[in-house]
Amino acid sequence: MAQNAEEEQLRNLCQVLNFHHVEYVIFGSFAGRLQGAPLRTVDVDVVPEMSDRYLQRLCDALNSLNPRWRVDDVSNGVRIDGRRLEPRHVRGSSVAIGLVTNVGLVDLVVEPKGFEAGFDDLVTESIVIDLAGTSIRVGSLNDLIKSKQLLDREKDREHLPLLRARQTEIDLERNRSRSLDDDRGFDLGL
Repeated sequence: MAQNAEEEQLRNLCQVLNFHHVEYVIFGSFAGRLQGAPLRTVDVDVVPEMSDRYLQRLCDALNSLNPRWRVDDVSNGVRIDGRRLEPRHVRGSSVAIGLVTNVGLVDLVVEPKGFEAGFDDLVTESIVIDLAGTSIRVGSLNDLIKSKQLLDREKDREHLPLLRARQTEIDLERNRSRSLDDDRGFDLGL
């Protein structure tokens, strides 16, 4: 996969998360992009594992990236109270927390629409993608489609046909691969 600036930012973010042993799933439009859907996005949605141990690791990882609160009118963000992101900041959110970091815009999504248990709901169907040597756990296209249908925002309605088309392509590729395996048959040596 050719890398552009946004993919490089994602890779840099995931390298830091992986280095700190954070458990997470990349979701939202970037999850679709990583699986071949031509989606546009400006931020990375990270669905973190919310146990105390992993939440502290998440904060440590993000603190190494100089996080600031994302505010629409302030491009560089607003300084976090206490200057460091803490588990209480994440745990206190019911939906998402927007951050500006040294590697770009990051949204911590605690309760993705349709998957209110967050990480625990998404990890089962997630896949791991290698992006230029960095392993990234990504939410499944089916889960992403379900979430975007429930969100029903204009951008989600625009993304749904692209996601469905990509899911169809993947299903066809899988079926072709299975057919090839079935056609090989058995050589009985007769």
